[in-house]
Amino acid sequence: MRISRIEIANHSRIRDLALEVRGHAVIVGANDVGKSSVLRLLNLVLGSTTGTLYQQLGISDLRDPTTDLAVEVTLIDFDDADRTLFTSEIDVNMADKSETLRLRMTVSPDPDDAQGVNVRRWFPDAGHQRAPSRDQLLRIGWRYLPANRNASSAALDGPNSALQTLLRAIELGTERSELADLLAGFNTKLEASTAIGELRANAASHLSKAMPRTVGKDDLSVRTASDPDEDVLGGVSMFFKVDDQHVPMTAQSDGLRQLVLMTLFDLAEGTANVVAIDEPELHLHPSSQRTVAELFSTAGNQKLLVTHSPYIVQRFEPADVIAVNRDGVCHQIPNERLSAVEKERINWWSPRLIEVLTARYVIVVEGLTDRVIVERAAELAGIALDRIGAVVFDIDGAHKFPHVYRLIGSAGFNVQLLGLVDEKEKAVWHGAIGGKPARVFGTTLFVSAPDLEAEVCAAFGGPAAAQGLIDGGYCKKEDILKSAGAAELGAVTAEAAAAYCRAGKVSAATALASQLDGATAANIASVNALLQRLVSLDSAS
Repeated sequence: MRISRIEIANHSRIRDLALEVRGHAVIVGANDVGKSSVLRLLNLVLGSTTGTLYQQLGISDLRDPTTDLAVEVTLIDFDDADRTLFTSEIDVNMADKSETLRLRMTVSPDPDDAQGVNVRRWFPDAGHQRAPSRDQLLRIGWRYLPANRNASSAALDGPNSALQTLLRAIELGTERSELADLLAGFNTKLEASTAIGELRANAASHLSKAMPRTVGKDDLSVRTASDPDEDVLGGVSMFFKVDDQHVPMTAQSDGLRQLVLMTLFDLAEGTANVVAIDEPELHLHPSSQRTVAELFSTAGNQKLLVTHSPYIVQRFEPADVIAVNRDGVCHQIPNERLSAVEKERINWWSPRLIEVLTARYVIVVEGLTDRVIVERAAELAGIALDRIGAVVFDIDGAHKFPHVYRLIGSAGFNVQLLGLVDEKEKAVWHGAIGGKPARVFGTTLFVSAPDLEAEVCAAFGGPAAAQGLIDGGYCKKEDILKSAGAAELGAVTAEAAAAYCRAGKVSAATALASQLDGATAANIASVNALLQRLVSLDSAS
């Protein structure tokens, strides 16, 4: 059994959504956009008692307090045991014989209590309004590890820890009696020990003084915590062996404790159908993040992850990724575009791209030269790109734009896109986006004519551009004069300065960016137009 669809409406933190869960689900986004709220709601629907629902849900969870909050989860892929337990709840499509199980939860404002709510949870296709039974919830097999977990001693090795769950599940067979005999023998030795007998006698004497009754030596026993007759592994733990020393799990680093906690949790929940983990990357080095993601992506059960980590996202298929933008809107690749996107995965499914998926706006530029100038111009214009959720994404070559657009454009993750392109490449970019030129150029695509080097040098003016290259450490005076065929800086033209810049694009752009001021930056026509469009979009949102 696994989740195939999630629908949420009227939640205070999440925009209304209807998501397909194709295999695993990896929800990625910036901070404070409601990612964790998705898992929290699923945990309430699939894994919580009725009492817990009322404890954790309130009127503040409703975006519109006059309308119901609704969460619906659709499950598929049943075995015979599932069909037996959900006899009337599983719906069978008569046309294609497909089976689905829908579980719905609504949170309604209480008409008699302004701050109260009424919570219902039921199977809409069952023909009855009964809430799911405890056995049915157990059969769904939902397990959840929240982001506020801690890798404490209790979590790693306590009675309810994943390690103890694994130990209790071990079938010892004939070894059980052998271990029980060893424990019993050890306890007998402890009982007969003279030194330990003295300890018991001293403890009994002191306890007798503090208690209303006399305590004798034989009233106390020193023995193993494990009962040989009941649970021979009850007091057993797991250690790392380092230089012939046994080091407890709890003595490891924060990152290693988190890694152990998640790994053992996943192993202990091997019989679970759906395992949800919020921020699996906590305290983990990127290499460990990749390792954990590989473990999760190849697991037999379904994983639902919420993450900020590009290294984790990269290990999953694009079809599994749900990107939440800064406005709380969820995007995933449409079914009909999956095959086209898959072709781009090898070259473009990288940590660099993952940041773009969570942005409100992406400014696509040809290369690092353009990125340096755009980011500096935005800074001088007082436009905080991070604050408004804009990312400048250089694609290392204008010809690569059609491939990138398949992933992040309207047919992919549908990120709001603005592009900066040189004049000779504009047809390639326009062809990828489509649409009438009048609706694309000046609103989505902005053209540097003939290229950005020319526009930047024109904004400075030839002599000032030459001086900027010198002051920015790109060249010596004699070098720019020789290249421009000029006797003095005042004779250097903007065209000559631009031609000189093209020989060392990134270094030249860095030098000129360091010499830009607000007035000069505002005169870089294509960049200024793009930034003004960005401000306009942000103001309208």
